[in-house]
Amino acid sequence: MPDQTCEHCGKVNPENEAYCLGCGQLLPAGRAMSTQRLAVPQPKLELRWGTALFDEHTLLQFEVKETGEKITFELHQECVLGRTHRDVVADLDLSPYRAMERGVSRRHAKLMRQSGTVMIQDLESANGTFLNGMRLLPHQPRVLRNNDELVLGRLALRVSFLPTPQTHSSDTKPVITPPDTSPPPGPAQSRVNPPRDGHLR
Repeated sequence: MPDQTCEHCGKVNPENEAYCLGCGQLLPAGRAMSTQRLAVPQPKLELRWGTALFDEHTLLQFEVKETGEKITFELHQECVLGRTHRDVVADLDLSPYRAMERGVSRRHAKLMRQSGTVMIQDLESANGTFLNGMRLLPHQPRVLRNNDELVLGRLALRVSFLPTPQTHSSDTKPVITPPDTSPPPGPAQSRVNPPRDGHLR
């Protein structure tokens, strides 16, 4: 197979590259690998380590690596990660996790749904956004995968893709699960500001 040209940004990529090195778009080689990995048909999605598939039946979860706290939420189109301060309102306010002292900017990074995947994009943050140890260039989206490590400044988060529960309210909001304990009967609400555009619910 010759070198692959990304249909999204036009960058030429090596023939065996699964995702575009320029924008993170899934390439033909990646689609071929996904097909080869299919084994026995499963009745429902199996979220393997490293999978990039994120559909309407998937929830996003961040685990704060230092404390084990978990934030689980639905992602619709876009979601700004950062700190709410005065007139700046982040869709997902990370202030409860010592975000300020860990160098998280008020508008630090943005999550976006795109073609069945989640993209992460740095918003010119002061201390940078790191995906699996690699610093992201500002405004250059990258694919987020199950079990990735995402670091905003010095706030380290473990990413998980979770199946949507069969029964859940349309008013589901981000919740915190304390470390080393089972979830309480009624989910404890995190201090997350309601989004202005309905990206989180």
